[in-house]
Amino acid sequence: MRYIKGLSEETLKLLKRIYKSSKSEQVRQRALAIKLNYQGYKIAQLMKIFHVSRNTIYNWFNAWDKNGLTGLYDRKGRGRNQKFNIEYQQKIQQWVKENPKNLKNVRDKIYKETGMTISIKTIKRIIKKFEFIWKRMKRGLSKSPDEWELELKLPEL
Repeated sequence: MRYIKGLSEETLKLLKRIYKSSKSEQVRQRALAIKLNYQGYKIAQLMKIFHVSRNTIYNWFNAWDKNGLTGLYDRKGRGRNQKFNIEYQQKIQQWVKENPKNLKNVRDKIYKETGMTISIKTIKRIIKKFEFIWKRMKRGLSKSPDEWELELKLPEL
């Protein structure tokens, strides 16, 4: 049995505020788990409430003991590292500006320079960071206008 002890009224208020207003669901769960454990809920009960394993609950408690309120939040550095640094991403942006309709050419340039094979979706993800927008281009009119409509609108054009 493991219980969180010695929480002040101020800490309980902070946990309640974090539970109600945090954007991250994981942070809200961790805050509520700490608060419920302090109120006397057992680990088996917390496992059922949050649908997590015993090790997960213990990890939350260990992070709380070690770091306090900052232990509720995820650390930086989680997830996959980027394939390209910022300078190379800007280089890719220039290549796309030169040839926006054919990203296969950009992919080939990247392969020639780095030897890395990447997908066109990856190139689009990189370019979206620079606020580029991708839209489908229409190749022509969807239907031809009526003759009477053409006679009316051609003088205006």
